[in-house]
Amino acid sequence: MSKPVFYDPHRKRWPRLRRVLDVTGIIITLLVLFFLVSFFVTSKPAHLLMPEQKRNLRTLKEREVRKKPKTSGTHRKTATPASEVALNADEGIRAAYYVTWDAASFVSLQQYYPQVDILFPEWLHVLTPDGNLLGADETNKLFSVVQGNTVHSVDDKVMPFLKTEKANVDVFPQINNFDPTQRVWLTNVGQFLNNAASRQNFRTQLMTFLGSNRFKGAAIDLEEIPLEAQPGFLALITDLGKDLHARGLKLYVNVPVADDNYNYAQLAANSDGLVIMNYDQHQSSGGPGPIASQDWFTSNLQQAVKDIPKGKIICALGNYGYDWAMPAKGSQVLTVDTNNVQEAWLHARESESDVVLEPDSLNPHFAYAEDSGVRHEVWFLDAATALNQMRAARTVGIRTFALWRLGSEDRSLWAIWDNPNETGAEQKLKAVPPGQDVDREGYGEVLYIEKQPSPGTRAVTLDPEHAANPGRIETGTCRGDLFPDWPAGAEVSRTGPAHS
Repeated sequence: MSKPVFYDPHRKRWPRLRRVLDVTGIIITLLVLFFLVSFFVTSKPAHLLMPEQKRNLRTLKEREVRKKPKTSGTHRKTATPASEVALNADEGIRAAYYVTWDAASFVSLQQYYPQVDILFPEWLHVLTPDGNLLGADETNKLFSVVQGNTVHSVDDKVMPFLKTEKANVDVFPQINNFDPTQRVWLTNVGQFLNNAASRQNFRTQLMTFLGSNRFKGAAIDLEEIPLEAQPGFLALITDLGKDLHARGLKLYVNVPVADDNYNYAQLAANSDGLVIMNYDQHQSSGGPGPIASQDWFTSNLQQAVKDIPKGKIICALGNYGYDWAMPAKGSQVLTVDTNNVQEAWLHARESESDVVLEPDSLNPHFAYAEDSGVRHEVWFLDAATALNQMRAARTVGIRTFALWRLGSEDRSLWAIWDNPNETGAEQKLKAVPPGQDVDREGYGEVLYIEKQPSPGTRAVTLDPEHAANPGRIETGTCRGDLFPDWPAGAEVSRTGPAHS
């Protein structure tokens, strides 16, 4: 029997065949790659069948993408710029404070700007004895705002936004002695105020800054002023008022309530308005208690109208709270946290605490304890306190208000902000919109949205003794529970390995 022609029992031809196959495979691969590169990169194929179809697309501006605010101001009777309207006359003016260090502040501005006439953005700080203007960047690092004739931006959102919206809002940049890096009011402000050269440097830099945009003037908020620096403070306001008025600009000054160290009459005479900070009856430097009890608030205004012309008064209302932590036994304060209203609600909901409107002060209050035994007392101001306070202010002739602050507020406040004396205004507080804060639970880098923001409901009744004069709010009188249904922000759970 003859052997097969290709029979190779010792596999002598296999290595040669393997090399031939390998070389052939490489050549084919290179040819395919060459063809692909030549076709898709080196040259563009001609339009063989149909010409290229152009699509009529255009970019959308932010104003077109963002939903228009659902709110609109109803308290104004004319289109006159707010800063030109006589304070506490027939046309009540509404102001609000804006901060850069809380993203919710800008969100609130975007949504509710139609109900804001004057904006006080917290942009500038005077923290050194030389009176230099300082700003804080996104990392909270301080920088010099004015260097020679160069003005560095302190915020790239507010002014472009208001311009795009064609908002009828007058902007008065606020200057304070609050150190945003340490989160404290600096007590060395007296060194600046008592130095005439430093005051002049401050005024020069401020006027340069105000000339960089369409600002209507400035707002001064210097706190913790020592008694010996009060003459320097008066000198600053007097000279600065002259500087601003010479350029057709205005000056507002923040002052504490019922403080004999302040010459209210002279400050009012040299400015266009004093902002009465009618809150912080109890604050972070002391023990727990109401932030602005109703009788205390009203008494301060009654004294203010004796010391200050009504045409120079703006009443500032708070919407925030304090959380005092104390040991299981004893009254020593361990820590004090400043909460926005939504944070206060969240702590009450998580601790299953009832929030009650304390009957003597008419301020919301609740208490809770940690597993460690640490006790917490929480007092705060919300929309209900704002309505009570605005109605009380109207009885002494005050109808111009400023909100501290955008982003911290109980958002049901905006339902009564324009017309607090409207019959049945308190019923508008029953529906409570959620805030912008996100409740983050757990740890890790993987995020899951567990719950979307949801509105809540508030129990609201009028105190029968005051129902006709003009109506103080009592809430929760039936259940002792201010919120049958809690307003809640988005809830996000975190899982997976935590970022080291």
